Amino acid sequence: MTSLQILDAASPNTDSPEYQRLVSVTKKLIDAGFTISRMPAADSENPAARRLLEQNGTKILPIVLVNNFPMITGRYPTNDELKQILAVPDGIIEPKHCGCCCIEGCGCE
Repeated sequence: MTSLQILDAASPNTDSPEYQRLVSVTKKLIDAGFTISRMPAADSENPAARRLLEQNGTKILPIVLVNNFPMITGRYPTNDELKQILAVPDGIIEPKHCGCCCIEGCGCE
């Protein structure tokens, strides 16, 4: 299984819409059984992430590690990127839209 780790600034902008989107999406993915963790970059022991921080400073944050390899830097992953990286089935990140919604229990929203 693919693991995803997000290394953030010590004090990320929690009011940012992108930050709030990521918090919401990662909660859904974790609840669905995906392996996702978040931590301040300074707490990471990942050698590649440490090297990126030493070479570029905090402007490189956030750093997204996939199976301990830096894949995205300087921004949070989009929902589509998360779906692709983690092989997320449809309906976990975005609600299902099947057009029937009149049938109780159909799973549509």
